[in-house]
Amino acid sequence: MEQCLQIRAKQILEERIDIINDLIRYQEEFESPKEEDIRNVPPYNEVQGESQLRHFTEMTILTVKLIVEFAKKVYGFESLTREDQITLLKACASEVMMLRSTRKYDIKTDSILFANNQPFTRENYRKAHIGEIADAMFNFCRSTVILRLDPAEYALITALIIFSERPNLREPEKVESIQEFYLELMQAYVESREQSEKCKFARLLSLLPELRALGIVNSDVCFSLKVKNHRLPEFLAEIWDVNQEKQDIDD
Repeated sequence: MEQCLQIRAKQILEERIDIINDLIRYQEEFESPKEEDIRNVPPYNEVQGESQLRHFTEMTILTVKLIVEFAKKVYGFESLTREDQITLLKACASEVMMLRSTRKYDIKTDSILFANNQPFTRENYRKAHIGEIADAMFNFCRSTVILRLDPAEYALITALIIFSERPNLREPEKVESIQEFYLELMQAYVESREQSEKCKFARLLSLLPELRALGIVNSDVCFSLKVKNHRLPEFLAEIWDVNQEKQDIDD
């Protein structure tokens, strides 16, 4: 029985290997911002808290823009309505960003290497007024790095995040169908490998609710910053619906 499942997995993989290769290629293409964009980011100042926050938010903008460009290339995204594309992008941005952080995490120093090659620790996040998310994010990075995900697994999980069920979708069934496509593809990829761990597919799926929880924490932190009069760049406020959330509460 197990051998039959492995054969079926290899068949699925052979039929769709081009999609996995495209995902990996786009992941690499939109991995890091351009050097000129990085140079325009204000420097991190160890003393001034506001400059620290600005450095983090400007680097985040560069990352989120790369996530958006990646999502546009993913198979199935263009088939959705523009309204659903926007809904998915807003909902997935912070979760994908957290997943990407694990690719830049150094378990020895417990730090995340930013695109400007500057490592940041939990303490750096606290100094920038976003310490609330530091422990949850760094703990997630630590537990995920241990799984030793390869580029294909990272790319497939990212696709699953993008096509997750979200509120206010116009065509939720279509989004669900695309996610099921990637679920089957990821399972086939994991199970077709000769030395695959039996529980790895389940462990990969367990990352999704963990990332959803981190996304909620990120939203809470962004709204908390707004309440404390720490101005977020308009791009982030819009994509994370910080302005809308404030309006809803005021109403």
